[in-house]
Amino acid sequence: MPREAKTRREHLLHGTFSQAKPERPSYYQGGRPKFPAHLSKVGRQEMKRLVRILLERGTATEGDYALAAMCAEVYARWVELKRQTGDEYMVTTQVTDNNGNLRTVTRVNPLLKILAQTESRLQSLMKDLGLSPKDRDKVKPTAPNAKEEIIPGSIADLYPNLVQMEKK
Repeated sequence: MPREAKTRREHLLHGTFSQAKPERPSYYQGGRPKFPAHLSKVGRQEMKRLVRILLERGTATEGDYALAAMCAEVYARWVELKRQTGDEYMVTTQVTDNNGNLRTVTRVNPLLKILAQTESRLQSLMKDLGLSPKDRDKVKPTAPNAKEEIIPGSIADLYPNLVQMEKK
């Protein structure tokens, strides 16, 4: 198992320098994804929430609209399925056996299988957007939009040469 990398503070204390390559910001321009018109009411609310989170983190791009819309719509389906399922994990149905006699059978609610698939898909989409705890740090902040003003303390303010190099 590899040793964990030293922090910047540990390097300063030991008088050493990091051999790791400096992390470069993303080359992609930041921006707000468009909102598709086909989203349901719950999906639209979730899309707004997702976009707000991505913008606060500085990882949103205009190209994320399809992935964010899918995530929002899957979330809306998940909420609806949970509402329909409620507390009914087992359902009672009438079935006929081979002799034609009616029997009452208790089975697992068939919506639970669809609900589990929806949860799995939602988790996968959230992971792709960098919204899971494990993937949060893997997503790079986007490059500042050239049309936007430079905010003090932002990457563009701290590294103006890097932003100018990308424009060329």
